Amino acid sequence: MDPPEGSGVTPGAVVLDETIHQPTRLRIMTLLLSQPEGGRLAYGFVQGALDLTGGNLTTHLRRLERAGFLVITKEFRDRRPRTWVEATAAGRRAFAVYLENLERALGRAPRA
Repeated sequence: MDPPEGSGVTPGAVVLDETIHQPTRLRIMTLLLSQPEGGRLAYGFVQGALDLTGGNLTTHLRRLERAGFLVITKEFRDRRPRTWVEATAAGRRAFAVYLENLERALGRAPRA
């Protein structure tokens, strides 16, 4: 896919989804997509696995949720609140496209 006209990006250049490409969000999506389809992870698990502060994780999760790449659900279990994070079908597709574009970009890169 060519970049939008007037974007300053050379036609034919590979464009990576900026929402996913940001390093922390890329780590979040990679962790979520390591789960079987329909699998979800506890917020605390994601926070610990990626060694993020609660505020930092929440900021990135909200950005991914606004993009439609994941859903955040809250429920009570044994009278305790639990927050779950799960990739959406749109998030899985966007990540697959991101990987395809990254592979194309790497294929075009000069070899050392």
